[in-house]
Amino acid sequence: MKLPPTPEGIEVFYDGRCGMCCSFHEWIARQPRAFRIEFIPYQSPDAERVFPGLGTLDPAREMVVRTRDLQIFRGAEAWVWCLYSCANHQTAARRLGGPGLLPVAVHACRVLAANRHALSKVFFRSKDRQVRKELHRMETARCENGNCATR
Repeated sequence: MKLPPTPEGIEVFYDGRCGMCCSFHEWIARQPRAFRIEFIPYQSPDAERVFPGLGTLDPAREMVVRTRDLQIFRGAEAWVWCLYSCANHQTAARRLGGPGLLPVAVHACRVLAANRHALSKVFFRSKDRQVRKELHRMETARCENGNCATR
């Protein structure tokens, strides 16, 4: 994927009811800006007004980014664009969007997207007590001689 040297800005359409999506939005919003980014929950009445036809891109399944020159990016490429909007993370975004790492990002994005509601319940919108309960149910790795076996 090719990221331009000086983009004018992007619009990000995300799931405003997903804890993971909202946490990502909040994290991006706290970063120093390289260019303008606007987050719009796809459930918002403004979303379809701002982007007619957004629903045909199935934003409930994966995040959608629209650039100022009307290019559309979804899933992993949309995540890369969001990272690229952060002044301190543009180099990482270029690497992640490159031919070597983009397939890895696509795979990771698909896994996260498929499990985002469950992950949100555990990590992003749950009370600390619920998170502790889930973490204590997880199996502990067996470590011998400083080496831990994983499944």
